[in-house]
Amino acid sequence: MIRADYIVLTFPRTDTSEAIYPTIVGYWLPQEDRRPYTLYGFRGYRSGKVFIGEREDRYIVQATGAIAHDVAMRLQLPVEHEISVARIDVQHTFITADADRLINNCQPDRAYRASRWIQVNERGATLYVGSPKSDVRLRIYNKSAESGLKPETCGDYLRVELQFRNKRADHMFRAIRARAPRFPFLTQLKRMVDNFMYQIVHDSIAQDEEELFPEDFPGELDALSRRKAWIERSVIPAFRKVLAEDPGYLKTFLSMLDSIDEDVI
Repeated sequence: MIRADYIVLTFPRTDTSEAIYPTIVGYWLPQEDRRPYTLYGFRGYRSGKVFIGEREDRYIVQATGAIAHDVAMRLQLPVEHEISVARIDVQHTFITADADRLINNCQPDRAYRASRWIQVNERGATLYVGSPKSDVRLRIYNKSAESGLKPETCGDYLRVELQFRNKRADHMFRAIRARAPRFPFLTQLKRMVDNFMYQIVHDSIAQDEEELFPEDFPGELDALSRRKAWIERSVIPAFRKVLAEDPGYLKTFLSMLDSIDEDVI
């Protein structure tokens, strides 16, 4: 599943944004957890992995980790409201037999500056494609080695992460809001790596788009909230795919919901 993993965006102070700003702060920054913070010349508050701040002419929202995707999807302002995305990192994580071997055998396109980082006597390879200051940079790394989390079956988690800046970040942000990040993600990836790596990532997205890496469920969620998150992030996307192939199934699905025993609910 393709998800945002880091985002920094700003939007102008207007009558609309000023009216909704307290709601944004209250939703993402619980009163009991927030603390004063300054970032990029903006003054505001931070709670967990989210910062929201302001200056005379603009507001800023910055988020890291799984919550970045929620910010990208649920920010109340419409996309057309002059939202400027300075940077957005988008990742896809999947299971492979040997992440280090796949990374070490990947051949980046010669048009891009690339470097490979390998640990000695330990697992944890990383491949960087693109300059740190470029508008697009790719990072492929052994997520199991980095996080200490392993699949329940076997193998490793491998993460493919694209970092977009400036106009490229704006475009990817809009693709995520439209629930259509696959095409720009795969198009950019194909330009940067060999066909073998591209095809593996392409196939994993097609087959396992509804699966989530364990970190994608915030640990502080209670059992009911985790079930709701699972429905929103996994069941609904899968259901959309079914309807795309069989629109008539919606009627069947709704009748199944209507027939659920109220005592069970």
